[in-house]
Amino acid sequence: MKKFLLLFTIILTTSTLFAYDFIHPMGGRAAAMGGSSVASQGLWAMQNNPAGMANLEKISLGLYYENRWLMPETAYKCGAFALPTKFGCLGLSFNQFGSSKYNENKFGLAYAKDFGRYLQIGLQLDYLLLKIGNDYGSFSAVTFELGIQSQVTDKLTLGTYIFNPVNFSFKQTLNHEKIPIVMRFGLAYKFTKDFIGQCEIEKDSEREGVSLRGGLEFEAVRNFFVRAGIQTNPGILSFGLGYAISFAQVNVAAQLHNELGASVQIGMIFSIGK
Repeated sequence: MKKFLLLFTIILTTSTLFAYDFIHPMGGRAAAMGGSSVASQGLWAMQNNPAGMANLEKISLGLYYENRWLMPETAYKCGAFALPTKFGCLGLSFNQFGSSKYNENKFGLAYAKDFGRYLQIGLQLDYLLLKIGNDYGSFSAVTFELGIQSQVTDKLTLGTYIFNPVNFSFKQTLNHEKIPIVMRFGLAYKFTKDFIGQCEIEKDSEREGVSLRGGLEFEAVRNFFVRAGIQTNPGILSFGLGYAISFAQVNVAAQLHNELGASVQIGMIFSIGK
């Protein structure tokens, strides 16, 4: 059964070529909130909307792991590093999905700049590498992603993001398979200092329809967060917990896919300096 599911996963991912995994919302917080992340700030914004890391004040290192459908062959791993400077925030990241038989890799170099309260802009350059075992070889491509955020009021933040806007492709493949264009738009609203809601819409050029995502976060006690969310296309329910102290954050989440079952996620962020 595991081999069958793995084969199904490979067929699914190679037929859409990065339509899901390379732009998968990153971080335990996003996972718990239905994948809604385009209007979020912090280290993992480097992967979800690079504009959201423009206001980082501390050197940050993050690690993220997702056991998708409770199968090690479909694990998702990510590491990220951010360095704030007086000229903007620089970031490096690495993602990997899959196993030694089949894996997708993404290397990112990001930069974000705060232009005042109403405008933050972020750009990430990406190198994508697909490896298939049994001497099938590897394929690579380069692309980029661009994000914008605006803190309209003290309570409302808007975010928009696009991945691969010029529609790059894998030149080494027989049919020059194109990498899909993905666009997101969403908002985050702070109902109270302890209660936040987020929602967004995503359009993937390789999929029919759109994906809707939403989530809620409540600070139940000081520095302890409870989260829940929902996503459509595919249908996913999610929930999670988070705890933060001055130099570290830990976020855990669980998701239930309407067909493939459960996934679990954990993310950690460590911050130093000023």
